[in-house]
Amino acid sequence: MQDAMTERLRPEIIEAFHRKNFTTPVIGVTGGKGGVGKTTVAVNLACALADRGFRVALVDADVDAPNAAILLSLPLENPAEVDITMPMFDAGRCNLCGDCVGACRLNALFMPRGKPPLLMGECNGCEACLLVCQADAIKRGKKSVGRTFLTRRDNLSLFTGALIPGLEESTPVVNAVKDRVFAAADQFDIILVDTSPGAHCNVINALKGADAAMVVTEPTPLGAHDLNLILRLLDLFALGGSVVLNRADLPGNKGEIETIARSH
Repeated sequence: MQDAMTERLRPEIIEAFHRKNFTTPVIGVTGGKGGVGKTTVAVNLACALADRGFRVALVDADVDAPNAAILLSLPLENPAEVDITMPMFDAGRCNLCGDCVGACRLNALFMPRGKPPLLMGECNGCEACLLVCQADAIKRGKKSVGRTFLTRRDNLSLFTGALIPGLEESTPVVNAVKDRVFAAADQFDIILVDTSPGAHCNVINALKGADAAMVVTEPTPLGAHDLNLILRLLDLFALGGSVVLNRADLPGNKGEIETIARSH
């Protein structure tokens, strides 16, 4: 059933995934496994292109652990707050229907017996509770979940997203740093997006709007396993690209990496 649903929705998913309103090429630098040198590849590629006169935007979309600025020895400048909606309950208007609690997919709301709901868990700001509240008892509050930064040096512009430590919902920060660079896309000859490792939602959000992807891996069993996962994800969204085998001189299963790459 899940496969059938995926196939039915696939054209719409692919269209939304690739949609952008500018012509500047966007290249994602990603990888299924952490520690393979993904950010090192992204940083060196950005610097090489900038040294050759291209106006380069490098996006550090690994918002849980951004380190491109560290590798570049650059400070984080021009901060901008990333806020999400937080529900604020008006006890006088609440009719205790519980619709908001039922609509919260994260189970972040709790309704004590005979009392208005309480926010008890991590809220991602989806506003589902506001949409279902017919009593107009929920207002939009605001909570900061992170920041984006912009550091410019000659031809290189580094856009960094950073989640506030301890928070779980990092997707709004990924979206915010992407929005910030895409709003200025016409200023650049190329945009490189360094994603977090893995094949999860934040990687998908970081790769949205990309024209191609570079998948960085290493010749190890885990490198091969996770390479297959991330390539399957790219196949699902019809995103082409290439595989970069880092640390290729390691003894290991280089042949398996090549076989996996050719199979996709």
